[in-house]
Amino acid sequence: MGIVLVSTYPDKKSISRIAHVVVEQKLAACVNYTKINSIYSWKGKIEDVEEFLALFKTTAKSKQRLKEEIAKSHPYDVPEIVELKMDSVSVPYMKWLEESTLGGKPKKRNNTSKR
Repeated sequence: MGIVLVSTYPDKKSISRIAHVVVEQKLAACVNYTKINSIYSWKGKIEDVEEFLALFKTTAKSKQRLKEEIAKSHPYDVPEIVELKMDSVSVPYMKWLEESTLGGKPKKRNNTSKR
């Protein structure tokens, strides 16, 4: 089963660093990230900050080790680590996801819009 882990990071440097590590270790097949604005309550204050939202794409077999790596290396005191299950995934994408996280030989993913 495919899994997406969601987290937020304070800056591009911190998310880029962990993304490279977890993809190299095959804990995630892919990490997407983008700049967002977040408004939240923290220690009695309302915060309004720019952050980076990260989507870590992995498998059920790799998710626990990925969660541990995110928690261990995260710069926040209380890191967001939210698990979303992929209920409907195309067969070719799921195959690529499994090959990319379980140490199999990954096939080159075609970047065309045929998804």
